[in-house]
Amino acid sequence: MKSVFISLAFTSALASSALAQTPMNLEGVPASELIQDRAISASPVQERCITIMSGFPNSGPLPRYQFFKLSEDLAVDTTPELRMALREFGDGDVADDTPILDVVETIANPVLRQAAPEIVVANVAHLIGFAQDCETYVSGQINSLRATDSRLSHDDIVIAEDALYLRQVLSESLSRLGGETDPVHGAAVRAYARSLIVSRDAIEFAGFDNDIDDLEALYLTDLDGRLARSNNVINDEMNRETLGDAVALSNDLSNSAIQQEKARSLNTLLRILGGGY
Repeated sequence: MKSVFISLAFTSALASSALAQTPMNLEGVPASELIQDRAISASPVQERCITIMSGFPNSGPLPRYQFFKLSEDLAVDTTPELRMALREFGDGDVADDTPILDVVETIANPVLRQAAPEIVVANVAHLIGFAQDCETYVSGQINSLRATDSRLSHDDIVIAEDALYLRQVLSESLSRLGGETDPVHGAAVRAYARSLIVSRDAIEFAGFDNDIDDLEALYLTDLDGRLARSNNVINDEMNRETLGDAVALSNDLSNSAIQQEKARSLNTLLRILGGGY
């Protein structure tokens, strides 16, 4: 089973002491000051987005990318009708200044999923609302982080799998609360459950496609190695053959020179014996 928020990778990296510090936005400005400075022009939605983002400890590009990308994937297939169902079955709204770490831990708590699914619904709805209402901020952060380090996008399949897991948790919680049979919201809840099947198939196909690419790369690498070794063997054989030809030619030349020298010596001996010079 995939762990929540990339095995809560940033949970260990983001110590609780970071949450106790003055809330900071992504540019290092205290959220309270930023909101105060923009009070005249900022809309309530903007202030809400800034407040939620300030509750996420800023500890590096990787955990930030994981959080924003997962929030974006979590909101997939969330219709206005489904958000109405989430407000109906959720245990009230989660405060905007609730630390993101607390929201994640609540969703990941197996006891709450069984005993109080309405709390889980409310916390997932909080993240979905953030992703949709603050879409400009979320997509901006994702694009800027990718521009800084393109390797971050290599984990997108894993993030999508974790998002699907959270969406399944939400669907199961709604089912426990009777959402599928609700006369008002039942259609939206059932449609969301069906969308999970499509998303699961798409993720599995993407994973399969990646596996095929990895196998192809591995095969080509192995093939390149085999060809290189074959070329080395052929070159070695050619070198040995060339050397053998050179030795044979040298031997032939030596034998010919010896025979010529013997013939010359014999002719010289015959002239001496015959009395001629």
